[in-house]
Amino acid sequence: MAIIALLGGDLSAPYQFIRVCEAMAELGRDEDVLAWARRGIADTRGWQVATLYDLACAVHERSADRLAILALRREQHERMASAGTYRALRLAADALDAWAVERDAALQALRDRDRGELVDALLVEGDAGAAWTAATAPPAWDPGLARRTRLAEARERTRPDEALAWYLQLVDEHLLQTGRPAYARAVSVLKRARRAAQAGGRADAFATALADLRERHRRRPALIAMLDKAALG
Repeated sequence: MAIIALLGGDLSAPYQFIRVCEAMAELGRDEDVLAWARRGIADTRGWQVATLYDLACAVHERSADRLAILALRREQHERMASAGTYRALRLAADALDAWAVERDAALQALRDRDRGELVDALLVEGDAGAAWTAATAPPAWDPGLARRTRLAEARERTRPDEALAWYLQLVDEHLLQTGRPAYARAVSVLKRARRAAQAGGRADAFATALADLRERHRRRPALIAMLDKAALG
């Protein structure tokens, strides 16, 4: 085949199979797209394998074979589970009204592979309680600043008292850096912390934490000025 010759006869990486599949798709040869995509999925590894799954699913979309799409997305998620593959599997399952059947196994695949991706998937799905439980369950684990911010924002809706503690930790983390951008981020989080404190009946605790923060950072005049301007107290 000419396209394979152009690749020097080498089909050892996903991107090479992708090129073959794309060439077959341009020629309207869906059976060949599917055959080469499946071969690449079986014979190669790496993040680009996801594109091979996409190409194979696109063939089945053109023929409206929803069961085949679901099978491929399930296989993909079991192989390389992430929040992205979870969303793709859910879309395929929803098309067949089958998500209730698929969800538990899909979540277990994330638990087995990547706790952070599990939390992300649950947050996107809107299950803030399950995301919080996954993030805070033993063993102790650091979700990272961005993920902790999303968790605190989601938790604030139902447990503002717990969100308050996380917001205050986030403020301290932002203030590990100096400069106005870091201070602006800290002030933004403090505003959310004040809102959570008010909602959770912890206004006194927030006031105490703010006073302590001012004292600890009294030698940062730019920060103190920004706190004054925000009128957080």
